[in-house]
Amino acid sequence: MGGWPTEASRRRAEAPIPPRSTIFICNFMHRFYCPQADFVSQVVAITDPHEIHHIKDVLRLRKGAEVGVFNGKGGEALATIEDVLENAVRMKVKSVRQKGREGKPRIILACAVPKKAKFEFILEKATELGVDVLVPLKTKRTQVIFTEDKQRAKQERFQKVVLNAAKQCGRADIPRMSPMTPMAEALKGLDPQGLAVIPSLNGHNPPIREVLNLHQKPVSVTFLIGPEGDFTPNEVALAKQHGCIPVSLGPTVLKVDTAALAVLALANFYWD
Repeated sequence: MGGWPTEASRRRAEAPIPPRSTIFICNFMHRFYCPQADFVSQVVAITDPHEIHHIKDVLRLRKGAEVGVFNGKGGEALATIEDVLENAVRMKVKSVRQKGREGKPRIILACAVPKKAKFEFILEKATELGVDVLVPLKTKRTQVIFTEDKQRAKQERFQKVVLNAAKQCGRADIPRMSPMTPMAEALKGLDPQGLAVIPSLNGHNPPIREVLNLHQKPVSVTFLIGPEGDFTPNEVALAKQHGCIPVSLGPTVLKVDTAALAVLALANFYWD
């Protein structure tokens, strides 16, 4: 529809176009995972059958197409497809960047597994919010327990969810996915130099923002999220013995997935 250009549209039209190196990988660009890529060589070969199928048969990308490639360790590249073969897709690297932590703390989410498919939702959104380590937590009131024969299948499924989320949200690294861990064991593995908080309805706990304000530059932050029905008083007491700080997330009772994403969003606010 016609009309006079607005001042905002004129400014956008007159704004200089940034050079390609500053654009790097656009959000709409297809991204592929290549864990063996070190980006020292100018050539990257993707050999994973699933990624090859996605490139060749699903997206039908051909020679000359520009794509993003990342190795899951913080390295990513803008590349051009050179050859699409049956057992490999060869790409020429155009530019590379390594994403550093830039002083940000390592974020660990130890979360009790809720019912249904909510945990996969938590994994996906936690990856988007920048979590570094994901720990399915086994507590006294956890209703979903993985048997030994299902643990491997669940682990593979969860890892796939995390990988796909990393690809879609533009991360160059992939969160580490731990197996289901009993709470006592998880507490023993806490970083002694880091901050650990445990949101709980037990007792009169300070708001989480007050605790985070007192620890502005931690090396790591662990959030322990309880199951439906909350942690038991004994679990909270044990967590306090291991240095965890009980906190409040507000006056309302939050579901597991809401609490998990709330603390991670808050972490982004403090340390983005």
